[in-house]
Amino acid sequence: MASSPPTTPPAEPPQDPNLWRFEETGAICEWAEEYCPGGFHPVNLGDTFHHGKYRVIRKLGDGSYSTVWLAISSETPRYVALKIMIAKAASSKTELSILEKISSVASKDPDSQHITILLDEFQHDGPNGKHQCLVFEAMGATAASLVEELPENKPKMYGKVERYPKWIAKKILLHALRGLAFLHRNGAVHGDIQPGNLLFYVQGIDDIEEDELMQDESTTAVTLQRLDGKPDRWAPRNLYLQQSLHDRVKLNAQLLVKLSDLGSAFWTAQPPDSTVTPVALRAPELILHQKFGAGIDIWSFGCLMFEFLTGRTLFALMMLGHDQKEQDDTDDDHLIQLNDVIRPLPDSMMRDWPRASKWYGPNRQRLQPYSDDEPYIHDSIDKLFIENRSPEIDDEESAVLLALMRQILEYDPQLRPTADDLLKHPWFSS
Repeated sequence: MASSPPTTPPAEPPQDPNLWRFEETGAICEWAEEYCPGGFHPVNLGDTFHHGKYRVIRKLGDGSYSTVWLAISSETPRYVALKIMIAKAASSKTELSILEKISSVASKDPDSQHITILLDEFQHDGPNGKHQCLVFEAMGATAASLVEELPENKPKMYGKVERYPKWIAKKILLHALRGLAFLHRNGAVHGDIQPGNLLFYVQGIDDIEEDELMQDESTTAVTLQRLDGKPDRWAPRNLYLQQSLHDRVKLNAQLLVKLSDLGSAFWTAQPPDSTVTPVALRAPELILHQKFGAGIDIWSFGCLMFEFLTGRTLFALMMLGHDQKEQDDTDDDHLIQLNDVIRPLPDSMMRDWPRASKWYGPNRQRLQPYSDDEPYIHDSIDKLFIENRSPEIDDEESAVLLALMRQILEYDPQLRPTADDLLKHPWFSS
């Protein structure tokens, strides 16, 4: 009967579409079925949090474990980013302890301006459980998304390379490196260095009128309808498409980039069993399931150097599969690419690679070629860089950058430079 209240949804969204609660929306945002016990907290524009201290006016983003909202802090008043975790993944004690540590020492280190600092944290009770809420300064677009908005990258065309002008790419890399150095100096590792976690600061945001920043619901609100027509107390009235503040980022000499999202961070002295580092940015020690530390951030940074200066990724890999064979295939492909692109793998790595003999013979000859004519060899980093570099980078600068990237992309993490070492390199210090 339509008048009877709906039953509580399961804590895990069902795989079977016949068991889903909502009509398909096609909206590019969090999945409606994940508004369930343990899942997302339902937020409607205008909602207040922490005894009325924060009022939500816009959605900035969403991910697997949280939604992020632009809110007004009534005490200051100022704009802040309110990150609301899913109930079952309330921020780990590790993330909070790292955030609190770096907040406490930030004033003593100028490089702290390149990390998003925690302003407040609290718990919020909702229909889906207790949610950890983290409050940060409001930031603009990510380095992954702003590149698409640059005039020189429009109109968007298939095959057209999207890259930042060299001065912006260099600033992004320098600021990311300073943020990393600050983290590493304080005994923490980020674990998820990627373009989506590099945010542009919005200069003068607190001087902007609220009605200019308020979400435009007419084009970004998607109404949620249950298939059975009943009201749903676990989900919001609408799903909101994210509206980052990319149009508020000023690309001028004061451009400031910050490293964000310490959800995967850990103390150097207490590494976890695994990380969520993006597949193509994993260091060799992660691929081979060996001990790891701050060196994984440095390796990811080296991959990002190539990416920001060329507009293409260094390693082309499929996502990690769900079953073991697919994961093994991705790992094997990654190690083969390391061998071809960076330098031949040392004997020690070949011994640690359980399936090396499937791909290489006793004299390192390639087995299992992709075609009958010749084994498939990937181009070297030198060739890839020269072919894809920004026209602003000449041969002399290319030689400097390639030597630097090879130094960073060292297989042995003990031999990789530290973030502080890299900040002294002439390319970054000039």
